[in-house]
Amino acid sequence: MKVFAVLLLTLICFIYHLDAFIPKQQHSSSFLQARKNHHYNSALSAGNHNHDRLSHEKVIWKLRPAETTGLVKRVTLRLTANAIRLDCFLKKQDLPFVLCPRGGQAVLEAYLEGEGKVARFGFSTIRGPPAPLIDETAEDLFGIKLEGRSVGSAAIIYMFVEPSQRKLGLGEMALEIISYIHATQGCDFTLLVADDDGSGKLVSWYEKYGFKKAPKLQNLLGSPNG
Repeated sequence: MKVFAVLLLTLICFIYHLDAFIPKQQHSSSFLQARKNHHYNSALSAGNHNHDRLSHEKVIWKLRPAETTGLVKRVTLRLTANAIRLDCFLKKQDLPFVLCPRGGQAVLEAYLEGEGKVARFGFSTIRGPPAPLIDETAEDLFGIKLEGRSVGSAAIIYMFVEPSQRKLGLGEMALEIISYIHATQGCDFTLLVADDDGSGKLVSWYEKYGFKKAPKLQNLLGSPNG
């Protein structure tokens, strides 16, 4: 009983940040490889550039449950993440590269030392149900023949970077991470809706990173005209 009480206290008080994690010591090579193996598909699509760009090593990435997640579920996820960390520590195993909250959606947050949270990105974490219109779009855009099979897709719901931290590569790195998560969840395509106010810059930025316009999906995904 005493051992159980100590373990429980350890789980509750464990010093790691808990909802989920991407270990800082890992590099971006796995993300880049996942991008090579993971096709992108967009339902419209953003843009920026600068020399003083950040790298993954300079950013603390944290995965959180979606904003709509209830308190009980958040606490459960924290304890579960702690239990996995503790298990890895006791067995002297490497931490999982990514521990993604269950529930269908998650929020990826970016933190910079001395700045706090500077960006957040909402996305779905599970493969969506089959949709004939998405299958048809995949065949049209990428020249593939599904022959009765159906592709799996997930979505980026929103992307926000604080104005003072834009043009530093945070959006590009977030796309790499989300793409990696979607690929590990068995998703073939990542969908998103982008309203670029008619300037074309937002669309061009997403196209630069592999996205393609998918006008057939505008009604399905509720994307704006254009």
